Amino acid sequence: MMEGDITDGSVGDPPIVVTINNKTYTVGPEVPPWTTLVDFIRERAKLPGTKYLCREGGCGVCTVVATRPDPLTPGASTTHSLHSCQTLVYSCAGWSIETIENLGNRYDGYHSLQKALTGFYGTQCGYCSPGMIMAMYGQMKSLGSVSSEDVEATLDGNLCRCTGYRPILDAFKSLATDAPEHLKNKLVDIEDAYKNKCSSTGNWCKGVCKPGSGDKNCSNKVNGLNKQAITVPEEFMVTVGAVIWYRPTSLEKLYNILRGMNPQVKVKMIAGNTGEGVYKSDFPYSAYISIASVIELYNVQADSSLSLGACLTLRRCIEAFEHMADNTPGFQHLAVLAEHWKKVANTSVRNMGSWAGNLMLKHNNPEFPSDVFLTLYTAGAKLTIGNSDTKTGVSVTLDTFLQMEMNKNVILGMTLPPIPRNVHIRTFKITPRSVNAHAYVNAGFRLKINPKNGFQVIEVPTIAYGGINPNFIQCEKAGKYLLNRKLSDSTVLLKALKLIGQEVVPNSEPQLADPKYRTLLAQTLFYKTVIKILGKRVSAIIRSGGLTLDRPLSSGSQVFDMNKETWPVGEPIPKIESTVQCSGEAEYVNDIPASPDEVHGAFVLSQYACATIKHVDPAPALAVPGVLSYVSSSDIPGKNSFVAKAGKFVDPIFAEEGVLYCGQPIGLIVAEDRDIAVKAAKLVQIEYSDIETPVLTIQEALEKGRYELAEDWQTGEAEEFTKGNFYAKFRETKHKLVGQLVQGTQFHLTMEPLSARVVPIEDGYDVFCTTQWPTETQESTAQVLGIPAHRINVSVRRIGGGYGAKISRQHIVSGAAAVAARKLKRTVRINLDLHANMAIAGWREPYLSKYEVGFDDTGRVEALKIEITSDAGHCRNNVSSGWLRGRLQNCYEFPSLIVRPLAVTTDTAANTWCRAPGSTEAVATTENIMEHIATYLQLDPLEVRKANMLTMLGPVERNVLVEDILPILEKKIMYQQRKQEIASFNKANRWRKKGLSILPLLYPLHYPSSFRYGIQVVIYEHDGTVAISHGGIEMGQGINTKVAQVAAHTLNIPLELVTVKASNTMAGANSKVTGGSYGSDLCAHGVKVACSKIIDRMTTLKEDEQTWQELVKKCHSHDLDLCERYWTASREHPDGYSIWAAASLEVELDVLTGQYLIQSCDIVEDCGRSMNPYVDIGQIEGSLIMGFGMYTSEEVKFEHDTGKKISTSTWEYKVPTAFDIPVKMNVTLLPNANNPFGVLGSKATGEPALNLTFVVVTALREAIASARADAGTTGWFTLDTPLTVEKIQQLCLVKPRQMVLRSSEEQDTLDIEDEDFVLVETQQIPDVSSESQTEDSCRLT
Repeated sequence: MMEGDITDGSVGDPPIVVTINNKTYTVGPEVPPWTTLVDFIRERAKLPGTKYLCREGGCGVCTVVATRPDPLTPGASTTHSLHSCQTLVYSCAGWSIETIENLGNRYDGYHSLQKALTGFYGTQCGYCSPGMIMAMYGQMKSLGSVSSEDVEATLDGNLCRCTGYRPILDAFKSLATDAPEHLKNKLVDIEDAYKNKCSSTGNWCKGVCKPGSGDKNCSNKVNGLNKQAITVPEEFMVTVGAVIWYRPTSLEKLYNILRGMNPQVKVKMIAGNTGEGVYKSDFPYSAYISIASVIELYNVQADSSLSLGACLTLRRCIEAFEHMADNTPGFQHLAVLAEHWKKVANTSVRNMGSWAGNLMLKHNNPEFPSDVFLTLYTAGAKLTIGNSDTKTGVSVTLDTFLQMEMNKNVILGMTLPPIPRNVHIRTFKITPRSVNAHAYVNAGFRLKINPKNGFQVIEVPTIAYGGINPNFIQCEKAGKYLLNRKLSDSTVLLKALKLIGQEVVPNSEPQLADPKYRTLLAQTLFYKTVIKILGKRVSAIIRSGGLTLDRPLSSGSQVFDMNKETWPVGEPIPKIESTVQCSGEAEYVNDIPASPDEVHGAFVLSQYACATIKHVDPAPALAVPGVLSYVSSSDIPGKNSFVAKAGKFVDPIFAEEGVLYCGQPIGLIVAEDRDIAVKAAKLVQIEYSDIETPVLTIQEALEKGRYELAEDWQTGEAEEFTKGNFYAKFRETKHKLVGQLVQGTQFHLTMEPLSARVVPIEDGYDVFCTTQWPTETQESTAQVLGIPAHRINVSVRRIGGGYGAKISRQHIVSGAAAVAARKLKRTVRINLDLHANMAIAGWREPYLSKYEVGFDDTGRVEALKIEITSDAGHCRNNVSSGWLRGRLQNCYEFPSLIVRPLAVTTDTAANTWCRAPGSTEAVATTENIMEHIATYLQLDPLEVRKANMLTMLGPVERNVLVEDILPILEKKIMYQQRKQEIASFNKANRWRKKGLSILPLLYPLHYPSSFRYGIQVVIYEHDGTVAISHGGIEMGQGINTKVAQVAAHTLNIPLELVTVKASNTMAGANSKVTGGSYGSDLCAHGVKVACSKIIDRMTTLKEDEQTWQELVKKCHSHDLDLCERYWTASREHPDGYSIWAAASLEVELDVLTGQYLIQSCDIVEDCGRSMNPYVDIGQIEGSLIMGFGMYTSEEVKFEHDTGKKISTSTWEYKVPTAFDIPVKMNVTLLPNANNPFGVLGSKATGEPALNLTFVVVTALREAIASARADAGTTGWFTLDTPLTVEKIQQLCLVKPRQMVLRSSEEQDTLDIEDEDFVLVETQQIPDVSSESQTEDSCRLT
């Protein structure tokens, strides 16, 4: 039976009651038991401020705050944040939920957190802002007050693609008890602007007032909670159709339920339901059992051991561990567990997820690298398992638990014994990024040591690992070998590593790291543990290998000219939408209230990349109650292509005879609600034939001849670029090199997914969608429906991030919704989840660059040939490689040059524009060549760059890099001094390395003739207020704020009188896409011209001492037109200009693991006279962090046979978090800069900084090169990107034979073959203690 079938329902007594923002809701049978809290909040409570994207607890946009009964303290409650996409609403019985709407709004005033995030410019697109605020609010309510460290820790589960996190952290740190003085001062200014001191204390608000303190009307007071909401509800059972929800309140009642269950019935036992973030539910379930009210499962008892009940959350366990470690002898090791558990998932997940639930994930999915299992196993914990038949508990070890049948059993608790001080416990978690990531490998070591006898191991140690293979737990042979041997003996260590290499046999799956890397990690982590235990007894050069990279608190600085004489243009102010974004009042497409007839669509996706569709059977889906229709290509009345002007090639909305890529939409299921549609879409049966192995990479496509010269998207021409005589000059050059660089793809990860809502109206259709190009939306929709464009009305208020993702790919969604709306004659809404979004839409183009370069002794390039190839996906509509001849030259002078641009087609989704498309890869290609030359000549790469700097510039332009930016940057970071210090550091440390690099940039910006926008400015006679509509799209880049500032400046009126309306295809008819930083410039230019024309007319009637409002009324009374429409015609475009910039970056690397810290990043950028420094700095910082992610952690993997993208979730695809940004991030807008061209002296900032982010690769190159030199290898090596933690460690050439304790010993191990450390026969293991031979193996079979 489908879970959507809820026609026959009844609710037990008492009813399920949930309080949301102090309003009580009764959850009746119309709400299915599998309904998540986020869906209830949005659809039933009608509170759209809470968003969703990933639906797996990985992005944080759905964060809310819950106050619920505290089982540990009868009558009390506990408050914390949680991810509402994971929490089932039936679990919330008796809870009080707060959403962003409860904190503040434009009518009642704003909360200090909302004001701080606004004032610190911590919101751009705004989609993540409510979740950020609620995460912080939950922590402040939970703790009462927060430190700066608390602030950073709190945001480990909230993603932001726009801001680069720094301003968000600063905003919240300003409310911390230890806030830096400059943040406190800025907060005072913000609070003063809102005129909001505490009326009770007279002090500036710190975010939360406790009951009984402060003003009773304070907007920041902890909201009073309905007493019933925090009363533990009675036991209840709810029946909805054939599904039963149980909520027992005692262990006896839980046993009774389990004992009465049919073994064939599929049951889901729920505590926090956070496991959904890792393993999705295996629908349908016949019964749900919520054990969150079983009081016996919250036991906390500390005597000779520590006992913890199964329902205790990870957060509560961490608190217990820290308390015991600080206060109870014998439990100091629990501090290790506490620190490790802080790396499990994220704060909101730890607030809800139970440790026992985590163990059940491991039990049911043996491959899961559970940190909870590993650390408890290492600490010698035992579990108590209760049997529902006997109603008794049995104590078992962790490994025994994995082999138990748990159908009628339940985990009751765990017991942790004390450990003597001479027992060393150390654990590790090596991940693709700093936080909220699963482990490549996690490890736990427990060694009982006699330090007075050469650190002799006096008990069989525990050497446990996760992430190896589903059946592996620990290395028993290595443990037996170490018994009674001395860790201080390097020979003993090397033999132990040899045994670990034999026992650790990783499985190979496409989503996992290389088995060789995981084996090596197992060895290096044990080595790190031994170094740490021995301390000063190892050589100083080795010692840092025993340490971990500990990240300090981050900070940053922003330096810019104030230019007060032009305010409000140039004034550093928050975006004009910031406050409504931070209060949840900002409306996005999926927040538009549903109409009574509205239905929902969900795509049916191909499971293969290359196949013929033999048959599609939607009958199983159509049989589900609530499903209305199946829509396919046969329902399209017009042309089956979502591309109008966005390319030359057809790209179908729905596949027809064959599929072009895995994840391509084949059809659309339309249903009464989204949940039914999504589940039913998976029931559509598709039969394939002629299945072929897909082509997935550029190299594969080149080998198959699937390439052509790429077209320049501006000119339409496809040709090589030639300058000078490359071949003649190349023959003459003294030095020659050849090389190549692979640059991977990147998913845009806009926090708002692709969405559309199409409404049939009397003369056509209203289309609301997440588009960067309303004109293309209008044209593609008209094309698909086969109707005139004037019957399509497109309106866009804002979108939650763009970066190119919503230029053309959006129209798959809007086109499908339009076809469904026509077929059903009803409003259709499609809102993709993250998985579908990542599968359906193309990403950034991957690139392959090949080069030949000739140069002299100084590194000056004399001849250069580059073949640069991009991967277009299955069709070449959005290809960027054809226009890169200028970008490849960057700021350098190449006298003879050939650029051959190619584009290949692969069997993947058609790739598309992504922030700074092509230009980023081009600059990286050139900078890679500079690094290659410098390595070959053994020169400082910066000197090679300077040797190639442009000298031949136009008559009015100078080399701002050479004259201004580089001197400022080098002085600011003390470049020469830091280079020397880093060289000394690297020489003194074998296993810890640093790198420092500077990259320069010349980014020419010329306005393409096709980029034109409609502008309309109106002045209202009533009060002189001004409204603007333009053809650009606000997506976080601040276009509306800049045009409002320009209007206020040009009209000489206060900014408060100006507002910007939604973009639409009436006022903004025929406007071009908003992208490439052109939109903000040209719309600001257009508004300036329009306002100037109005003011010129008004000036004829202006009198002295006349107010603006008086002048407006006089003009109106004299029939003077107070409106102006302007078209930014290409002939009137401002002149283009050059943007100059340079960035430095310093990185610190743990050679043994591949993990690294970006210690600092400094950028100096020429922004001319910034229109708004807050906006421009926000664009620069956001670009930097997005680029750092592209070049490091953001890796995509495919299934080779099907072409399926594996990396389509937050579990597998890792964008940077707040813990991955530079520890110090300093941005300087070049002082005293002016731009005689452009708009009001300003320059664009949206994309140039991303061109500089290859600096993270060049800095890592220096660190890696030092490690390779220590390993005996020097010279050039290729650094293909993304440069993941895994790849970095492999590039460092770490070998087990290098893992010695004294630096003098490494040379003695060079004759040992690396294979010796992974191939060992059992009989080779020497015996030391017969006692150890009785130990059972901990390798599961």
